[in-house]
Amino acid sequence: MRQEWLEFLQRVDWNTPVTLALTSAAVGSVITLTWISARDARERKRQQRDTGLELALSLESYARTCRTMMHKAAWAASEPADPMSREASKGVSIPVFAYPDRLQWHVLSRKVISELREYPATVYAAREYVEAFREFGEPIDLCGQVEYECAKAAMAALALARTTRRRHGAARWKPGAKDSALERELSDFIANAEEKRKASLERRMESTVDRRVDLQRFKQVLSA
Repeated sequence: MRQEWLEFLQRVDWNTPVTLALTSAAVGSVITLTWISARDARERKRQQRDTGLELALSLESYARTCRTMMHKAAWAASEPADPMSREASKGVSIPVFAYPDRLQWHVLSRKVISELREYPATVYAAREYVEAFREFGEPIDLCGQVEYECAKAAMAALALARTTRRRHGAARWKPGAKDSALERELSDFIANAEEKRKASLERRMESTVDRRVDLQRFKQVLSA
């Protein structure tokens, strides 16, 4: 088949008006299609960059909101243990998160969309956990839990925002003086909180062991 096409092209008279017109039209069509394809690619890349930037901005804004809630939780926890402390803790909770409306999700890949959509679900799960904790825990414990969960949510938001900016060619985040150390502060808080949690768990385990030993000794005395 290839040989036949070569023979056909060799027999064609390329100097006839019809042949020149067809060739010119074909070349023009190729050039037009190439230009349209390049234009569409540039437009899609621009849309991805704009959408990625909008997503990143919303995530970074949420991280700042979480930090504000952490301060509010710390203030509520400092209240004396009385009905006022319960009143102060009522407004302490993990902030709601939602992406902006009318985002051009269609310009993003399915994998990217899936990763971004998982974050609000994670925040929702943390909110549900804290609200269940509110029902049974003391205000000071609730405030500490909110601080910890807000710090984790903020760190995750900043990490996802950074990845989104890089992936879609958006400009890097340049936080102001107020937010310049935000990520480091969150990281330090999480590390300290986890260390305290670990120490508290070890103390509870030691207390449980001591109670079991005392109970065993008491039983031995009764049986003597």
